[in-house]
Amino acid sequence: MAELEVGKEYERLDGPITRKQIKTYGKVSKDRNPIHMSDDFAEQVGLNGVIAHGMLFFGFEGHLISDIAEEVDGEVVTVGAEMRGTVRPGDTVITKAKVEKVEDNVAHLSVEQWSKMPLKLEKDGEVIKVYEGEEKNWVKEKEKSGIATEETDEGILTYRKWISIKGKASIKF
Repeated sequence: MAELEVGKEYERLDGPITRKQIKTYGKVSKDRNPIHMSDDFAEQVGLNGVIAHGMLFFGFEGHLISDIAEEVDGEVVTVGAEMRGTVRPGDTVITKAKVEKVEDNVAHLSVEQWSKMPLKLEKDGEVIKVYEGEEKNWVKEKEKSGIATEETDEGILTYRKWISIKGKASIKF
C-alpha cells in the first residue's frame, strides 16, 4: 500500500476532449444547454464554438482523487473546485494533486487543472497543421500569456495552457 506523504504529487491526463464526449455528457447529465451542444448557438452568443461542461472536467478531478484513495485503501472525504476557465473540443486536460498536509489519518490535497489547447504544429519552420483553436481564434486576449511551445515527434507544437480548476480534496486512510 502506498503512503500519502506531504509533498507527494499525482497527475492525470484526459483528452483530447471530443464533441461527442461533450454531447454524451450533456445527454446523460440532462444538461443540454446549447453552449455545450450546438456550435451554431455557441457562435451566436460569442463563444466561437461549443465549450465543455464544467462538471465534465470537474469529474476528471474526482477521478484522480478517487484513484489516489484506492491506491492507499482509503476513502474520499471531500472534493471541491473553483472553475476558472473553459475547456474546448481538442483540449487535453491535465489534473495534478499534491498532498499539502496529513493529520489524524486524513490527507489534505491541493488540486490544479489546466486545459492544453493545440493551436498549430510546425516542422522545419513551416506550419504543417492548424488546429481548431487557432482557426476559430479561441484564445482570448487575457489567455495569450498562456501560449507555449513544446517539441513533439511530429514537430513544434504551439498551444495555450490555461487553468480550468483550482481545488482541494481530502482522503481518509
